Amino acid sequence: MLWFEVVLGRSFAVLGFGLMAAAPLGCSSREHPPVLAEVTAGSSGLAGADGTGNLGVGDASLDAALCGDQQIPAVSDPPNLYFVVDRSGSMGDLLSGSAYSKYENARIAISVMLRAVGHRLRYAAAVYPAYLNQDGCAPGLPIFPITAGDSPRYAAMGENGPVLSELLQRLGNNRPSGGTPTAATLRELQPTIMGLGGKKTYVVLITDGAPNCNLALRCGVDACIPNIEHLAVSGVACDDSFNCCSPKVGAGDCVDADESEAAVAEYQQAGIDTFVVGMPGSEAYRSMLNRLATAGNTARPGQTAYYAVSDTEQLSLALRSIGARVAISCELPLGETPGDPDLVNVYFDNQVVPKSNEDGWRYGDQNTIKFVGAACDTLSAGDVLNVQVLSGCPTVVR
Repeated sequence: MLWFEVVLGRSFAVLGFGLMAAAPLGCSSREHPPVLAEVTAGSSGLAGADGTGNLGVGDASLDAALCGDQQIPAVSDPPNLYFVVDRSGSMGDLLSGSAYSKYENARIAISVMLRAVGHRLRYAAAVYPAYLNQDGCAPGLPIFPITAGDSPRYAAMGENGPVLSELLQRLGNNRPSGGTPTAATLRELQPTIMGLGGKKTYVVLITDGAPNCNLALRCGVDACIPNIEHLAVSGVACDDSFNCCSPKVGAGDCVDADESEAAVAEYQQAGIDTFVVGMPGSEAYRSMLNRLATAGNTARPGQTAYYAVSDTEQLSLALRSIGARVAISCELPLGETPGDPDLVNVYFDNQVVPKSNEDGWRYGDQNTIKFVGAACDTLSAGDVLNVQVLSGCPTVVR
């Protein structure tokens, strides 16, 4: 049986997934619980107010009030999620309102996200630049191979499992230093990421600035990072009268937008979407990051297509949103065909979801259930603890 497990805190949700055995239930004297189109956060239990733990997870077993004598299992084919994390020197700066660096906040947000949905994913990570040369422009390298996430029981206990713990340790071993060779890193990782196979692969690119390190690139003051950020080189102000990216001054400091966009586009052509998270420090490069999000097929509506974050809460919300988009679908493939399609009911948190073509669930085909309207909205928002599909009682129709 498919179940999604959700625990809402101030800044994140916990979304769970598993195959659960159920004892047979008869329905001769049972009544369906009242229809509830939307389940509130309070019905699922609240996480700690600080958003860091104390995860209260509800009982995923079947409620005695549910009607049906056959569980219909769901098909699980987890997607791949590949984190590409900028560890350039500026990622060592403190994040606004936090006692931790931008890099450490990224590590924490990844932890929260994967404790929530990691058991529904296979995930891996790379950081860039790599520790290979003094100029800090070596393309990034993998630090954690693609691995199936931990059992959801660790999240139920408010703990990180061994897989997530190992990922976090390896991220922690890489401290901020060097430049931002985004294009070179994405190209270096192509054989690894494109060779993962499986249902679907997504990349999450987390960065706090413009890609650079392209020594062959030449630019004027409008695309020179020191000029854009009003810095000084060798005591000389980088302004409209002095190009700090001239070959004799700062080769490699031009915004490497075109090559980075091309690299993201190559992933998308291979069916791999790229989410872009812009940390503080990247504001001046919004146009460039918008281009990456658009090329990666993850553009958000409005003027800012990427996930722009300015503090810890926004970062957690961004990764929560990405996690829900990757891990939750309003289409539910079933592992077996119902014996009688008119004797199937679907429950959100022990509340029956009526069958409806506009606001509930319907069959996509004989082995697929689709949630539509408010039911899909509720599921996608992370307001549902359990989804249960049972056969044996007449279908409730709206």
